[in-house]
Parts: sequence; C-alpha cells; structure tokens
Amino acid sequence: MSQLIQDFKSEHLQISDLLLQAREVGVGNQQGRDLILSAKKMLLAHLNKEDQYLYPVLREAAENDESLKSTLTDYALDMDKISYDVMAFFSLYETGENTTEHFQQDCNNIIKALSKRITKEEAVLYKTYDKIKGA
Repeated sequence: MSQLIQDFKSEHLQISDLLLQAREVGVGNQQGRDLILSAKKMLLAHLNKEDQYLYPVLREAAENDESLKSTLTDYALDMDKISYDVMAFFSLYETGENTTEHFQQDCNNIIKALSKRITKEEAVLYKTYDKIKGA
C-alpha cells in the first residue's frame, strides 16, 4: 500500500474519531465545538489532498477505461450529496448557537454517511490508485 493511501486511511480514522468524540461531548460546550471545528478542518484538508493527488491519477487512467470513468462519475455524484450534508451539519453546530436535542442523531447520520463513503473509497478508489501506481 502506498504512503499516500496509508495517509488517507489514517486521516479517515482521525476524522471519524473527532466526530465520535464530539457526539459524546455534545455541542453545548467549547470542547464539543472545538471537536466539530477540528473535524471540519481535517475533512476539508483531506478532500483537498485527494483532489490534488488521488483524483488526477484516477482521471488520467479513466481516459482509457470506461468502467473507471463511470465509477468516478458515480463517486463524484455521491460525494456532492455527502459534502452538502456534512457542510450543512458543520454550519449548524460549529458556532454553538444551535445546541438542539437533535445533535446526537444528526452527528450519527453524518458519521454513518462518512463511514459508508470511506468504506467504498478504500475498497475501490484507493485500491485502484495503488494498482495504477504499482504499490
């Protein structure tokens, strides 16, 4: 497994851990809001890193692979929805103005959505990347 993919998997764990901690702490205090903000920053940095290093390699390979091209299109559409939901979640809770009783359920929903995406990404995109790179 390439170092890049190892780094991505480690970041996935860190992001998930921050969200799990935030769910436990809640958003009615500074610690919880700090955890939410940290998760947001880490997720945005992770996505930017994928955009810089992962997707260009996959898109180049997809130029000669219709199956991969279709997979990338499906993943992009899926990511658009997840990104919208996750950013709405962060906007709702990172300031501390919204400490509704729905936080834990909202957090669970985001954790589930990200977990599903992470599982798919690691099983398909990351393995494809490593195969292309010969790792």
